[in-house]
Amino acid sequence: MCGKIRFTVTGPVDDPHVCNCVHCAKRSGAPFQWWVGFPMDGLEWTGEGEPTWYDTHPGKTARGFCGTCGTHLAARDYGDDTIIGFLATALDDYGTDPALAPTNLNRVAEAAPWLAQCDTRPATAG
Repeated sequence: MCGKIRFTVTGPVDDPHVCNCVHCAKRSGAPFQWWVGFPMDGLEWTGEGEPTWYDTHPGKTARGFCGTCGTHLAARDYGDDTIIGFLATALDDYGTDPALAPTNLNRVAEAAPWLAQCDTRPATAG
């Protein structure tokens, strides 16, 4: 959000998905989050630094956020140094790149029960 942490990623997109887990909801303040992975060797931090990392699942997963504005950016799993996950909305072209479109919904059983009631059809001008 503040622009201090910037990055570029190259390589094939890995597992673009929407996560409905309770953990993502509590951390983000939203009912779900849109994640997309990239090869770690295609990542370059280009801004004023790297994220501050917090072990949300100690010994399993760390989440990266901007230490200045608090924006959530990334996740990495311990024991897997090949892929890094980013919140799709942290990418500049998240709304226009078809490769980022979610291919699955994770943890649907944990989703807010009212999500199934939402009308997902595009709104029409009226």
